[in-house]
Amino acid sequence: MHQSASTPTVRPVAALFAGLVLASPACAPDAPDRPENAEAHAPETVSDSAPASSATSPIPIPTGPPPSLDLETALTVLAGPLSCIDRPQPIPSARSGYLYEATYVRRPGFEENLAFYGCWDWHSAVNSMWALVKMAREMPEIPVAGLIREKVGFHITARSMQGELEYLAANPTFERPYGWVWLLLLHAELASWDDPQAQDWAEHMEPAADLVAERLAEYLTGLRRPVRSGTHRSSAFTISMGLRATAMHPRRGLERVLRDSAVRFFADDDDCDVEDEPGRSDFLSPCLEEAALMAELMDQDDYVPWLDSLLPHMDSADFAPLRTSALTDSAADGRLEALAEAFSVVVERGSNVSVRVRESITASLSDTTYAARARRSHLTSLGFGRADAMLRIAAALPPTDPRVEKLRNLAAHHGRTGLETMFDADYAGSHWISSFAVKYLVEAEKESDP
Repeated sequence: MHQSASTPTVRPVAALFAGLVLASPACAPDAPDRPENAEAHAPETVSDSAPASSATSPIPIPTGPPPSLDLETALTVLAGPLSCIDRPQPIPSARSGYLYEATYVRRPGFEENLAFYGCWDWHSAVNSMWALVKMAREMPEIPVAGLIREKVGFHITARSMQGELEYLAANPTFERPYGWVWLLLLHAELASWDDPQAQDWAEHMEPAADLVAERLAEYLTGLRRPVRSGTHRSSAFTISMGLRATAMHPRRGLERVLRDSAVRFFADDDDCDVEDEPGRSDFLSPCLEEAALMAELMDQDDYVPWLDSLLPHMDSADFAPLRTSALTDSAADGRLEALAEAFSVVVERGSNVSVRVRESITASLSDTTYAARARRSHLTSLGFGRADAMLRIAAALPPTDPRVEKLRNLAAHHGRTGLETMFDADYAGSHWISSFAVKYLVEAEKESDP
């Protein structure tokens, strides 16, 4: 059989690439989400006022001031949403008819007929719009307030929201449930804002928000067990966000379903699987999100013993996964990215490598480095998610509970880490983080000025 001159060179290159990938622990598949009906372990209730069962002495909690929502921080955080809200999404890896036809040609007139087409994907476009609206509402004097209004006014029109409504109506599971609750929160933020423009925008959004609210109630009612995940399908996050939206813009039927679902899913929980956190792609803490949700729904007298049984003692080694920055778990991804980028130079300079093989390897390397950056961006945002949840838990505890100060110190630590690292990933990984930064910063500001 005739062999091309490049064959002897191709085999070592392909083998080297395979060896690089297989040798790296970062290439192991992401840890699967927790089973949707994970059985509770045998209860082992430990009050934080009692001696730590898994530690002989208290483990120090990082201390330092929490981040402040000042002008510089606000402008830094808003750089992401402002830069991506008009930037159309890339060609999707899974076929979708939302922005692209089957031929992957953008729909003509999408800027006028759709509202949420930027920031890499639909839900990121929605939560980036929420971040802009929230900051304009919280800091009306911010220098980019006029630009924010211009962006929101261009995207949220009667025509564009009609297009959104039509697509949502025809695609009943699109963005369920994560994108739905961000849409509800954005609508509620506008509807509850005493501002004439915001009221107009809320009116444009209302039919789509009504449809999503109805579907969310149906979805939760039919869900037999919670999704105990640190990613988009998290039931605790879904319910918490829904309750936040209904608190600003009442929807009595949906609120009742949200509350009933939370009690049904979580009221009897104990011994949360803290040791499994964080998952490889987590941007939420399953245990902390659940604890923060139930802090909103339970009486303090009931909540304190429930929390005692759910989470390990804060001074114990068992609590360590929630104490340590999640970014320490992404070091392998960083090494893989560096190896892949270095190897890409070798491939590019390999003159004897065929064009087809070079393109194939380069594409694989791009996928590898993107996956590493995306995972790292999730862990960056996990810092904000943990910080936000810890503040909400602390606010529900008695002021004399020793966990209050510890939780606030840890929240500040995770918040500082998030702000220091939120731009470490490239656009593909960091386009969405600002919404979680804003969510945390507003909560932190509320804690500092109750």
